[in-house]
Amino acid sequence: DANYLRTLDSSIKRNTTVIKKLKTINDEQKDGLMDELKSVNLSKFVSEAVSYICEAKLRSADIQAAVQVCSLLHQRYKDFSPCLIQGLLKVFVPGKSGDDLDTDKNSRAMKKRSTLKLLIELYFVGIVEDASIFVNIIKDLTSLEHLKDREATQTNLSLLSSFVRQGRLFIGLRSHGHESYDEFFKDLNVTADQKKFFKKALNSYYDAVSELLQSENASLRLMEAENAKVLSAKGELSDENTASYEKLRKSFDQLLRGVSSLAEAIDLQPPVMPDDGNTTRVTTGTDVTPSSGKEPSVLEPIWDDDDTKTFYESLPDLRAFVPAVLLGEAEQKLNEQHAKGREQSSESNAEQETEVHDNAQTSSATEDQLEGKADDVAKD
Repeated sequence: DANYLRTLDSSIKRNTTVIKKLKTINDEQKDGLMDELKSVNLSKFVSEAVSYICEAKLRSADIQAAVQVCSLLHQRYKDFSPCLIQGLLKVFVPGKSGDDLDTDKNSRAMKKRSTLKLLIELYFVGIVEDASIFVNIIKDLTSLEHLKDREATQTNLSLLSSFVRQGRLFIGLRSHGHESYDEFFKDLNVTADQKKFFKKALNSYYDAVSELLQSENASLRLMEAENAKVLSAKGELSDENTASYEKLRKSFDQLLRGVSSLAEAIDLQPPVMPDDGNTTRVTTGTDVTPSSGKEPSVLEPIWDDDDTKTFYESLPDLRAFVPAVLLGEAEQKLNEQHAKGREQSSESNAEQETEVHDNAQTSSATEDQLEGKADDVAKD
């Protein structure tokens, strides 16, 4: 209601302060931020609010908080959603060659991933109403032109796997063990033609990257065979040959992980590489992973971001969070205390017996001395 909005604070200073906080949306600050957004009138600052939301570096854990903030602004300002969708889609517009060189490609890939997740969640809650925006995104990601760039291929494989896992309804797949999700998705406006497009585009792209994987595997086998001949003739490989092999091996392993992840997401069997018994992996006595030199900035598909990686790899000490009783350590401590008590009591008993024995010996010696003195007195 426009009349209600007029009663809220519309000063430039106050609105600017609140809008800047939209650049750091997270679950911890969400409630306070939403209270502040309810207290101001952003009618004249919608475009500024959108620009800050689009610039925000969202982690996977922050997506739901961002959805709630966007939902609040969507309910209050009618021009917010069109402006937000337009701003978020700019992330997927191919940048100029100069921009790609100046920008960290890994950060750009992570930004695409978080933005795609946010768009899907916004579609689920009705802020994004047209599923056709995903058609254009998937059309670009599955373009075979990108296969010429290995880093772009790795990024696209990761994005497509994430897209399918989050929105299985887009390609007509059911959610495993989540019937309530399927009931919810029935009400979403994804047409049969759109589902058909998504499925065809993903399957075609999977076939193309599988062929690329087979081709790279053949090149790797050939290089291994040539290296084996050189090793047999000279006993060692040149630094150039070793570096070339390590680079190809790493590229193949990354591609294999990406293709396997996509296959699992779209319910297909991961590709199986033919095992050539005539060649073996050739190394220089060390791991094939290069220990020096620049590593390509590719997006690893296994982790969404550093926080997710830390969550799974840095295991906390349960003793710091869980009471000892629940871990079964309290009983152990009690048993240890009882055992120590028994040891201490037995030690004290032994000490008492020793003291008694020593006292007895001392008293008998004293008696002998007294008897000896009495005899001497009697003789005198």
